[in-house]
Amino acid sequence: MPTTSPVSYTSVGLMYISCPDLGSVTTLTSGHLATFAGQAEAEINGNIARLYALPMAGDVPLLTTLATDIAIYKVLTRRLFTSERLAASPWPDRYRESVAMLLKIADGSLPLVTASGAVLAGRSDISEVFSTTKNYVPTIWEGAWPNQDVDPNKIEDEGARRGSEFRDRLI
Repeated sequence: MPTTSPVSYTSVGLMYISCPDLGSVTTLTSGHLATFAGQAEAEINGNIARLYALPMAGDVPLLTTLATDIAIYKVLTRRLFTSERLAASPWPDRYRESVAMLLKIADGSLPLVTASGAVLAGRSDISEVFSTTKNYVPTIWEGAWPNQDVDPNKIEDEGARRGSEFRDRLI
């Protein structure tokens, strides 16, 4: 198993630029930062995989921002800051904003846009399945057939949907 996860949304250099405090810690290496960046990317991918094909093709600036902020927050909370210093910094707010934005991407209300301005298309290899029986008691039963209950509302509604001729045959 690799010691660091693959990172494509952010970079160690970008993390140093975004949070200069990271460069002043002698016990924190680029490998450590890459590990946290990989964790941030895994968190992002886990949230958006249902809507977007992964790995992403091309540069998506919003994902770069989110990955950088989430990774830095993870570094600060796990390696550098005390709870008092963290509370006095802007990073908890930046992290909350990043997660809120990530959830908007995940639910489809915020589209992803490439660096060239193109809106990324969602996945076409998966689809949702809808059922017209969602609000009814299930008809199929794995026990003995005399113990099977058929939701009478489902029968009535199905009869009404098909027309009175069919409904009369049900009753």
